[in-house]
Amino acid sequence: MKRKGSGGRGGDANVYGEDSTAEGGIGGDAVIGDGGDGGHAIVAADQSHAVGGRGGRGGIGSGGRGGDAHILPDDASLEDPLGADKPDPFPVGPSDSYITIDGRIILLARGGQNGDEGGRGGDGYAVGGNSFVAGGKGGEASQPDGRGGRGGRAFRGDELLGQHDTQRTAHMRWPYYEPITEPGRGADAPDTPHYKARRLIVEQIKKRYFALQGLSFDGVWWDREVVPLAWINEQLEANGHLWRASVVDDEYEFSDVGR
Repeated sequence: MKRKGSGGRGGDANVYGEDSTAEGGIGGDAVIGDGGDGGHAIVAADQSHAVGGRGGRGGIGSGGRGGDAHILPDDASLEDPLGADKPDPFPVGPSDSYITIDGRIILLARGGQNGDEGGRGGDGYAVGGNSFVAGGKGGEASQPDGRGGRGGRAFRGDELLGQHDTQRTAHMRWPYYEPITEPGRGADAPDTPHYKARRLIVEQIKKRYFALQGLSFDGVWWDREVVPLAWINEQLEANGHLWRASVVDDEYEFSDVGR
């Protein structure tokens, strides 16, 4: 029997400013490997809010740790976390996604992918009161059935407000042959050829269902509701395939019959 890892630890939340709040990042779920720990949130300015990055989901290896979120009282305070190498102007890497509010940079750092283990989410920094910042989400580890882990995702404001768009695709692996355009998304580890072949078979089955319903193929891969999972598995059985599909955290997972 395969062992199951432990879920990631939630991040710490520390508030030193007036009328400010902080949320430690949620720990990632475990599979075989451990889930990544959530990032810490530290607020040292007034009327501000920080959210630590969520830990990545485990798989064969461990999920990546979520990035920390820092809100500092002034620009001089950047010397503490960034050290003597603090660049000027404010540090923004070529692959970072960011927005500005009232001239303040809010950095949405992204997680990466490194072999079987998820990459660490990037740290986010903001300076001054009335600010908001979120750490990058840790990358997901590669999964036992051959699916490559998902890279870290950018924080979206609707999460802070408790709103979840059912059509959002930022946390899902993209269709093959399409460029990834979600801002701030970390790199995805590649699927194994075995998983890729099965995924393409499922996509073709879904297209047949869409055609029967007279629907456009535009959203066929993103769909997790229109095509019943039971129908997909019925088609797999009818076509003689000795494996079946399931959906875990909005991703297709495949297992051999009898396992």
